[in-house]
Amino acid sequence: MLLRSRIILLVSIVFVVTFGGLILVGLQRERLAEEPFAEIAINGTEALWQETLGQTTNALEAVADEIAADRDLAEAIGARDISRDGSGDVSRIQTLGASLATPLIAAGSLSDVQILEPDGRMLFAGSDIAEPTRLLDLGTIRAVSAGARLGGIRQVSSDRFRVIVARPYHASAGEPLVLAVAAPVSQSLDAFSQALEAETVLFNTRGRLIEGPRPELWAPLGLILPQRRATVTEIRQDGRIYSVTSVPLADLAAGSAGLLVTAQDATESLAALDRLTVWTVVAMAAALIAILTGLNFYLRAAFRPLNQAVGVLGALSRGDTAARLTKQSEDEIGMIAEAVGGLRRTLIALNDARRQRELQRRRQERFIRRQMETLAGTLEAGAREEVLSDLRRIVAAASGQNTSGQTGADENPTDDGSEKSGAETSGAGTSVGQLIRDDDQLGPLAAVLQQMSGRVVEQHRRLSELVNRLREALVRETELASLQQELSIARDLQHSVLPVDFPDEARYAIYGQMEAARQVGGDFYDFFDCGGGRIAVVIADVSGKGVPAAFFMAICRTLLKTIALFEADPARCVRQLNDLLSSDNEQLMFVTLFFGIFDPDSGHIRCVNAGHNPPFVVAADGSVKALPQSEDMGIGVMEDIDFTDVGFELEPGERLVLYTDGVTEAFNPDGEAYGETRFIAEMAESAAMPPKTATQAMVEAIHRFEAGGDQSDDITFLILQRKG
Repeated sequence: MLLRSRIILLVSIVFVVTFGGLILVGLQRERLAEEPFAEIAINGTEALWQETLGQTTNALEAVADEIAADRDLAEAIGARDISRDGSGDVSRIQTLGASLATPLIAAGSLSDVQILEPDGRMLFAGSDIAEPTRLLDLGTIRAVSAGARLGGIRQVSSDRFRVIVARPYHASAGEPLVLAVAAPVSQSLDAFSQALEAETVLFNTRGRLIEGPRPELWAPLGLILPQRRATVTEIRQDGRIYSVTSVPLADLAAGSAGLLVTAQDATESLAALDRLTVWTVVAMAAALIAILTGLNFYLRAAFRPLNQAVGVLGALSRGDTAARLTKQSEDEIGMIAEAVGGLRRTLIALNDARRQRELQRRRQERFIRRQMETLAGTLEAGAREEVLSDLRRIVAAASGQNTSGQTGADENPTDDGSEKSGAETSGAGTSVGQLIRDDDQLGPLAAVLQQMSGRVVEQHRRLSELVNRLREALVRETELASLQQELSIARDLQHSVLPVDFPDEARYAIYGQMEAARQVGGDFYDFFDCGGGRIAVVIADVSGKGVPAAFFMAICRTLLKTIALFEADPARCVRQLNDLLSSDNEQLMFVTLFFGIFDPDSGHIRCVNAGHNPPFVVAADGSVKALPQSEDMGIGVMEDIDFTDVGFELEPGERLVLYTDGVTEAFNPDGEAYGETRFIAEMAESAAMPPKTATQAMVEAIHRFEAGGDQSDDITFLILQRKG
C-alpha cells in the first residue's frame, strides 16, 4: 500500500473513531437523560393505579359491609347444623345469599361473593361463572379469620384476575367466617386507561396476557418483560412507536400477581428525535467525506516528485544504469537525487566484482549439492528418488553449459546468447534447464530445496495430524468420563428424592422400588401423610426417558406434593396439577399417574387414575383382581379438563399393587414381552410374602425373564398392604 494511501487510511480511522465516540457519548447522554423521566412515568403509573384500585376496593368494602349486615343471612348461617347434614339450613343460606349477590353480579359491579369457613370450605358461593374456584388461599383465609381486613388484586385462575376484598364475618358464636367479594379487574383497568389515556393490560407472572382490551395490538409486540422490577421500554411496530411502561403488582397475599403494562403512542415525539439523530449522522458523514477528499488531492500533488524518484530507483533495480535523476532543489527530493547518483556508481562497481565471485559461487554450489544429497537420504524412498533425479538433471545441464559456452562466458559473461546456446545443446526446455539459463545453478538448487522442504513439511504435517487425532481422542475420552460422572450424580440425586423409610405398622405396610432403564429415569413413586391419619400414595410414569424425563418427574412430584397439602379431594388435586403442567409445557411431555388417599382405619381408598396402568388388588390367598380401567387421560396434555375419582375398600390382608408399564413391557432376547399373565402369576405366588420381599421377588423374576437383555423401560413398584 502506498504511503499516501496509508496516511489517508490513518486519518480516516481517526475521524471515524472520533465521530463514533461523539455518537456514543450522545447516546449515553440521551440514555442518562431518559432515566429521570422513566422514573417519573413509573411512579406516576404506580400512584394512579393505587388510586384506581383503591376506588374499586372501597366500593367492594361497602358491598361486603352491606352483606355482612344482613340479619337474615347471619341467622341462617348461625343456625346451620354442626354435623353439616341440615339440608334445610344450607338451602336457606343459598337462597338468602343469592338474593343479595345475584343483583350485584347481574349489574356487573361484582363477579364473585363467597362465604368461607376457616378450613377453606365454601359455605356459599355466588359467581358470574358456572364453577367458581376459591378466591383465597388457606393462609389468607386464616389471616382474615383472625381479624384482618384485606383488599387487592389476585389471579384466581389461569385466565382471570379479580379485585378482592375480604373481611371477618361473625355469623355465630364460634370462630368467625370469611366474607370475600370480588369484582372483575377490567373495571379498574378501564378506569385506569381512561385516566392515563393509554392502552393497559395485565400479564401474569409467566408473561402471558390475561386481562386487557385490543389483544391485536399486544400480540405482535412480543413483549418479554422482567417480573420483579418496573421498566419503561420503547417498542416499534407497524410504523408506530410505543412507550411501554411495566409495573409489578403485589398479590393480595403479599406475593407477586403479575405486571401492569401500559402502552402510549409516542410516534410523533420519538420520530422527531430519530430524524434529528439521522440528520446529525448524515452531516458528520458529509464532513468526513469532504475532509478526506481534500486531503487526497493535497497528498497527490505533494508526493508527485517522490513518485519520480521511485521510478528511477525501479530502473536501477532492473539493471538500467542509464537512468538519472538530476538534483533540482535542496529539499528532500534533492537529497534523494544525490543518493541515487551514488547508488548508480556503486552498481557499476558491483558489476565488475561479480565476475570475480563467479568461480567461488560455483564451488559453493557443488558443496550445496553434496549436502542436499545427504539430506535426501533422510526422506522416504519415493521422495528421495525424485530429489536425486532433479539433482542429476541439474548436474547434467550445468555440464553442458560449461563445455559449450565456456569461451563465450569468458569473453562476455553477461552475453545471454552464448548461455542459451549451451543450454540448448544439453537438452534444455525443461523447467530445470530454464532455471539454469536464467540463474545458473542457484535457481534449480533452490527449487529442489523447496521440494525437499515441502516433503519434510508434509511428513511433519502427517505426524502432527496423527498427534492431533490422539489429542482429540484423549479430550473426547475425558469429556465422556465427565459426562458419565455427571449422570451418576444425577442418578444419585434422583434416588435421594424417593422415599427410603418404608412404614411397617400394625395397620398397614408400604414398600416401593424403582430401577431406571438409563442413568436417570422418568418413573417415580411417593407416599406421605395428608392429614387426619390418611396416607397419600402415588406412582407415575413420565413420557420419554433420560434426563428430560427425570427433570419433568421432579417438577411433577414437587407440585403434586405441594397441592395435596392444601387440597383433600384427589380429583381436584390432579386437576390443579394438570393445569399447572399444561400451561407452559413447550416440550409436550405428559405423565400417566395413579393418585390415591388411603384411610388405614377403614381401609377405604379414594383414587384417580390419569391414564396409568390399572392397579391390582391381591388377597392373602393369592387371588388377584384388577381395578377397572379409567377413561381419564394423562396429565400435562391440555388445560381445564376434569378427572374422575373412585373409591373402594381394601380388606384386611389385601394389598394394592401399583406398577409402571416397564414391568409388563420387559422383553427377553427373542423379543417376547413379559406380559400381564406372567405378572399376575408372580403376584399370586408372592402374595404371602411381606411387601418388600414380594417386590424384590417380582423384580428378580423380570430380570430372569430378560435373560441379560437390555432393560427397555424403567421398572417401578409400589405396594400398599392393609394388615388384619
